[in-house]
Amino acid sequence: MLKNFFKITFRNFRKNKSYVFINLIGLGLSLACCIVGYLNWKFAADYDKNHVNHERIFKVHINKSVQDHNVPYGITPLPLGEQLKGKIAGITHYSRYVDNGLVLKRDLKVFNQGIGFAEDDFFDMFTFPFKYGNKEALLDQSQIILSENTAKVYFGDTDPTGELITIIKEDGTPLSMTVGGVLEEIPMNSSIHFNAITHWDNYLKIRELEQNDWTRFVSATFVMTEGKNYPANLLENINENYIAIQNEARDDFQISSYYLEQLTNLGQNSMEIRSNWLSEPPPTPAVITPLIMAGLMLLIACFNFTNTSIAISSKRLKEIGIRKVMGSDRKQLIFQFMGENLMLSFGALLVALGIAYFLVPAYSAMWDFINLELDFMANPEIFYFLVGLLLFTSIVAGAYPSLYISSYQPVKILRGNLSLGGTNWFSKTLLGLQYLFTIIALIFSLAFGNNAKYQSEMDVGFRKENILAVRVENQSEYERYFNLVSQMPELDMVSGTTHHIGWWTYSRTLRAGENEAEASMMNFSVDYKDIMDLNILKGRYFDRELKEFDRENSILVNESMVKEMGWDEPVGQVVQIDDSTRLSVVGVVMDFYMYGFFDPVEPAAFRLSNDDEMNFVVMKSNMRSTELRELMEEKWYEVAPNTPFNSQFQDESLAGTDYVNKNIETMFRFLGLLALVLSSIGLYTLVSLNVIKRIKEIGVRKVLGASVQQIVVMMNHQFFWLLLIFSTIGALGSYFLIDMLMASIFSVYQAASYFAVLVPLFGLLMVAVTIASVRIANSAVRNPVESLRDE
Repeated sequence: MLKNFFKITFRNFRKNKSYVFINLIGLGLSLACCIVGYLNWKFAADYDKNHVNHERIFKVHINKSVQDHNVPYGITPLPLGEQLKGKIAGITHYSRYVDNGLVLKRDLKVFNQGIGFAEDDFFDMFTFPFKYGNKEALLDQSQIILSENTAKVYFGDTDPTGELITIIKEDGTPLSMTVGGVLEEIPMNSSIHFNAITHWDNYLKIRELEQNDWTRFVSATFVMTEGKNYPANLLENINENYIAIQNEARDDFQISSYYLEQLTNLGQNSMEIRSNWLSEPPPTPAVITPLIMAGLMLLIACFNFTNTSIAISSKRLKEIGIRKVMGSDRKQLIFQFMGENLMLSFGALLVALGIAYFLVPAYSAMWDFINLELDFMANPEIFYFLVGLLLFTSIVAGAYPSLYISSYQPVKILRGNLSLGGTNWFSKTLLGLQYLFTIIALIFSLAFGNNAKYQSEMDVGFRKENILAVRVENQSEYERYFNLVSQMPELDMVSGTTHHIGWWTYSRTLRAGENEAEASMMNFSVDYKDIMDLNILKGRYFDRELKEFDRENSILVNESMVKEMGWDEPVGQVVQIDDSTRLSVVGVVMDFYMYGFFDPVEPAAFRLSNDDEMNFVVMKSNMRSTELRELMEEKWYEVAPNTPFNSQFQDESLAGTDYVNKNIETMFRFLGLLALVLSSIGLYTLVSLNVIKRIKEIGVRKVLGASVQQIVVMMNHQFFWLLLIFSTIGALGSYFLIDMLMASIFSVYQAASYFAVLVPLFGLLMVAVTIASVRIANSAVRNPVESLRDE
């Protein structure tokens, strides 16, 4: 029986090579997209699950009460971890963690690196496999542990344990360290990332901090419990004993409570947390959208498979009739056809795996925050996904053809008067859905392209062209570098500043009467407004003649802060930051989009920089960007030969928006093209079925005088209206779906225009009409004698 099954199957495949090839490629491409979508989703779903104890580790967070609402923060007071040590039953391990950017030097290799600092229990809590050395190296303050990539940068492929490497502190003094170990590469879907890590006490030493300094905050305080739930008295103990002492130390940063976040859920909740200094997972739309679109592509391919299966069944009518006459029941025929569908789907899955080996790294390279690998050994769960995908595809694509074809009556088949039903309402609905999904993908592609152009031309509230900012590590570097470059004729303007748009901010709560708001704070120099072209809507900017007065008494706010406070006349309002600091609002700055258009502009306030706290040298020049950067780097090493040149053009801080738009547009363009090809094949197949059914009618009409054009118009009629209805539904649905998707990604965007909807709609209809017309015309131009004789 099985021998006959395989013999019939391969004979059928051999007879219908073109249909088999079309379905292998169509299903293969769609299944490859599903594999990419699954791996993309799995990457986000497994965030932090590389740590064996992820269900037992909790991160301490704080809440600030602003306008009677709790605002969560990811930072914690520096001494809190030490205070919890050994005081609460049920806590087995604890560790504080912070990641600082410092210079790491070996010989002539000098680079900025993210260096982590953690306590003794860190490697007992978190899973970071060692390539060389062991976790005991963390206990020695004179040793440092490198990541695999960092070790390659400084030492190549050799084992560097025991070698010396130097940390350059911010004041320029060296701290010599011994390499105590090398970690295997840290997965990108981990909240904790560093290039090197050393003992916590080195952080206190480098930053010159006291162990009991409640005015300072750290990135994270972690505790590990005996089970998956933290002890009931843990939060009670923290809130009872460590709120008052913290608020007494920082009257400008009053907290209302502490709470705990399980490491398992840390990534998915991180977007809601302020001052989250750990890594964050991809945003939800970047996880869900590829999976949904891949599913739609698979449905299109399955619908295509269904229609082509029914189409080629016309060549197997006598086989079906004879098998039924010889005693085969319907179950055996269904088994035969479902088995063939399963084998074809299995072949398509093999094709998909071949495509996925190229598509997965290509997709992964599009995004900086993900790293996808098609690795069956590291991710055995993918086998279950592939088996499920195979069964789903076989059933969805093959169930209807198997049931439909097996229902043919042998008497009608052998008499030759069986009427094929391949163009019934079900087949037409499948074709319509194919075009509905296709129009959605095409419109999405065009809409995101238009949005990218709109956002690139939008006024962001500051100058973004021809601005280069150079980060300095200390005041000495600043003064030497500023004095050198400020005399250069190639530069139109130079300014120093404490904070710079696009780099970082700090948070404070501003109070005015009964109103209060959480503000993103930045300190700007007197010249900063002119070099960055900031727009003052009301009042004034900081005055050089009033520098000392403004530094102690004045503050600027943005439009969002004015709205948050509910001020009609903001200039002259007095805000309080802490018990001793009261400032008068002297001006209102137009809202600016610091990091692009992903988030709405937050309430912000700006103070005048202290002259001895400059962190950036900002310059404006009309030189070509590459030439300017090279020139400034050359000047940098004249004054700071042991410190890496750290710079950024202003438009680079906004590049994330263009980057996301471009990648989403590319993704939908690829999916739209794939959907268009599959839908066109489906249309060609269905039109072919219709032509086969009506071949005699075409011959009769030609004998009676009908022209080819009239026949084409007549037979196109039903398909045109079918595709018009479904494509219109898809176009209208896209109009609202695009708005939902863009709103989940951007705070400011251009909604889909009529142009973005109508051009793909009319273009798709023209392609469809052309394909159908060519197929019909090929049959209509035949000699009617041949058609009638063949029939």
